[in-house]
Amino acid sequence: MKKLLAVLAGSAAALLTGCGGGGGGTTQRLAGDSGSASPLAAYIGTWQSACDDHDRQTLVIAFKSDGSGSLELTPTGETYFKADCSGPVVATDSINAKITGKPDGTADMLIKLAENAAATSLRVDKITSSAPAYSYQRTGATVKYVLRANQQQWCVDVDNGESCMWDEGMQAAQSIPGGLSLRGNDLFTVMLDKGAYVLDMHYVKK
Repeated sequence: MKKLLAVLAGSAAALLTGCGGGGGGTTQRLAGDSGSASPLAAYIGTWQSACDDHDRQTLVIAFKSDGSGSLELTPTGETYFKADCSGPVVATDSINAKITGKPDGTADMLIKLAENAAATSLRVDKITSSAPAYSYQRTGATVKYVLRANQQQWCVDVDNGESCMWDEGMQAAQSIPGGLSLRGNDLFTVMLDKGAYVLDMHYVKK
């Protein structure tokens, strides 16, 4: 579930496991090449991650309706009964607050797009992601809210056991530097971790 909040999480290290890799020689398309007045227009839409052992992430990006030019980011997670993300969705994970992405210029960055890959140069549209105090929530017809090891959890049965998510209660408001980068239909989100920008998530256009 932590990976669901890739655009907000304060420590990226735990989020990188299972993130998809990037392509090799594809020519990078910058957000500013879209022809729109806003350099962020190319990011608008619905993006989906690769399947990661029952779980798949979706990120919906839209412009805020206030005309500020900032983005509104809505991350959700779906848990499938089968490990290859086929069959029915048995749980949906989300947060109860809106995330705002405020533009913060552009920069060329060297980012590792896979754990064992060499760093790749990306043109990143920097944003600062922020949200008021929020909490996690998990819904689904078969989701059980149980106490395990003195921790409240939402659990759901999957084909090889259970998928559980801790109820961590209300989380403090956050404002985290990060960024977005496009290569064709591939979206890479990056975030600032211990003074350096690192890969957060890899999505493809849905």
